[in-house]
Parts: sequence; structure tokens; C-alpha cells
Amino acid sequence: MTEQDLREVLLRATARLFERRGYAAVTLRMIAAEAGVTTGSLYYYFKDKEEVVRVILETGHRRVYEEVLRAITDLGESATWAEKVRAGVHAHVATLFERGSFSAANIRIYSHVPEHLREEAKPARRAYERFWIDLLASGDSPLDVPARHMAMFLFGAANWTFEWHREGRETLDEIASDLARLFIGPEPQNTKAFEATSPTRTKITARPQNQPSQRLRLR
Repeated sequence: MTEQDLREVLLRATARLFERRGYAAVTLRMIAAEAGVTTGSLYYYFKDKEEVVRVILETGHRRVYEEVLRAITDLGESATWAEKVRAGVHAHVATLFERGSFSAANIRIYSHVPEHLREEAKPARRAYERFWIDLLASGDSPLDVPARHMAMFLFGAANWTFEWHREGRETLDEIASDLARLFIGPEPQNTKAFEATSPTRTKITARPQNQPSQRLRLR
């Protein structure tokens, strides 16, 4: 295993712990144990807990932004506004439900980390918010609501999926589709064709049932 690989293992372990336990309860010793390494090995990559948190926050914002942007770009220039919003919502939800998701860990701990770390993370957070505000403002939404409000509603609803989703009921694909419809209206009659041909519509899978539901804090 290369140094870069081990660093990734440590960060994924940290993301899992933050997602399950929150910020305050997680120690460097716990991170090392979760990753299967010694505490000394962890200190080789990160000098303290704040440095790990800084990377988790930065990676979480960047990861979800990149995946949403990729999903929309892959649709091509002919994509409609509604198709872009639908693809973006699916990508956002899918990213949160990745195992060891940096984005989910980010949401879980953001309001609990020291203020100076939140301030450092704000530019990336604001950039992602601005992307969605601009996207929602660029189309003909059936809602007579400011685009910024729509974006905040979307984040809150999507991020809270962890609290109430249970595998075996509705699928995450169904949830993402329903969420998108709140902002773009009913899906067109050829939605099935879109789902079958869109490179962004991969099936979203939930975490194993032995992983607890997470209470994600809203803004």
C-alpha cells in the first residue's frame, strides 16, 4: 500500500466515524483503530484532529460539487433545465450515500467543529450553494419562490434523507426523483427513456442495514 493509499484509508475511516459518532466523540486513537493502523502512523499524516477535520470538510464540499457538475455535464448541451436539476439531485443523494462519504461526514460535523474551521470551509460551501442557486434560477420552476430558498430547501430535504430512509421501503432513486419533482414539476412522459439512456442515472444503493441512521444537522 502506497502512502497515498494509506492516507485515503485514514480519511475514509475518519469519515465513517464522524458520520456515526459526530465530531466531539471521535479521537485520533479511534481513527487509528478504525483504519487498522497504529496511532503513530496516523500522526505521520496528520498532526492533530483539526488537520483531519480540515481535509474532511474540504473534500466533502469538493466531492459533491464535482459529482453533481459531472452528472449535469454528461447530459450534453441539449439537456433541458429540468433534466439538469433531476440529474443534479440524483448525484447529490448518491454522493451522500457512498460508504465512507466525505460529504455525509461534512454535513454531520459542520456545525460542531471549531469556528475557525467553519470559516475556512465557507468559500467552498458557498460556491456549491451558488451553483445550485444559479441553476434553479435559470429555469422555469413551477414554484413562485426565490432560487436561494429553493436551494436551501433542496439541501435540507436531501441531507435529511439519512434520518428517515429505511432500506426495503422506497428506493433512493425514487426519493431523489420525488425530491426533484418538488422543484421542477411532474416528470415528462419520456422519463423512462431518459433514465435508461442518461449516463448519470446509476442506481443509488443504501448502506447496509447494520449501519445506523444518522441525524444530519441542517444549517
